[in-house]
Parts: sequence; C-alpha cells; structure tokens
Amino acid sequence: MLDRLQTELKSAMMAKDGPRTQVLRMALAAYRNEAVAKGLGPQGLLAENDALAVFKRLVKSREDSVQQYEQAGALDRAAAERAEIGVLKGFLPAMLEGDRLEAAVREAIAASGAASRKDVGLVNKALQARHSGAYDGKAANLIIQSLLQ
Repeated sequence: MLDRLQTELKSAMMAKDGPRTQVLRMALAAYRNEAVAKGLGPQGLLAENDALAVFKRLVKSREDSVQQYEQAGALDRAAAERAEIGVLKGFLPAMLEGDRLEAAVREAIAASGAASRKDVGLVNKALQARHSGAYDGKAANLIIQSLLQ
C-alpha cells in the first residue's frame, strides 16, 4: 500500500494535479503517523488491515465534513471534500452493497448457524472474517436485523 501511495503521489506531482497531490500527501502523512504510532518508524510498512483502517478513517472524516458543510450551506467546500473522498476510496477494496451485501449476510448467517437476533454478534464475526471491512457495517446490521427475526 505504501508503494502504491508513493507512486500515485509522484504521478500526481508530475502531472501538476494540485488537489490530488494535496490529498495524497495528507494520506501519506496519516499512513506514516500510524506507522510511527505502531512503533514501526516513519518508513515502516503497516499491515494491510492497519493501512485500510487509516484510509477508512480519512474517508469517514471527510464524509462527516461533507455533511457539516452541506448543513452550513457551503456547497463548494462539500464538493471539494467529495473529490477527496473519491481519491481516498481508490485505495479501499470494492465495497459490498445491495444484493451482494445481502448475499454475504445470508452466507454469514448460514455459516454461523444464527437463528435469532441474539446471534447478531456471531453473524458479524462471520461476516468480518470473510469480507474484512469490505462492507458498510451499518447497512450490514440492518440486513442482519431484518433477516433474523
């Protein structure tokens, strides 16, 4: 992930793409800060799950900012944040949504042997083991709740 991030940053700089360069520099700084926090040093390589967690936090932060900017009527700032989200999501795996998410939840229910709402934790554990962060937890939870009644 670090190599890809550095390569894309270099490409953005060479293309003189200011906004993309800024987002990638910020992402690289967040990556390095996380590596330092884990005791790996600024050039340390994070585990894949840790690197994905960094990008998910960055996306979540921007999504929150978009919501606040829209409520304040600053639509230009919200659009800029959305553009940053687009760049950052390029580093995240494709997310399970809609029918694919429901199929994954059904698989997790079958694999865990869940029978009632009391088994939501088992389903979440099975879903996480199989699709490690490639889904929206809130959406998955709604589907789990609707299927386990």
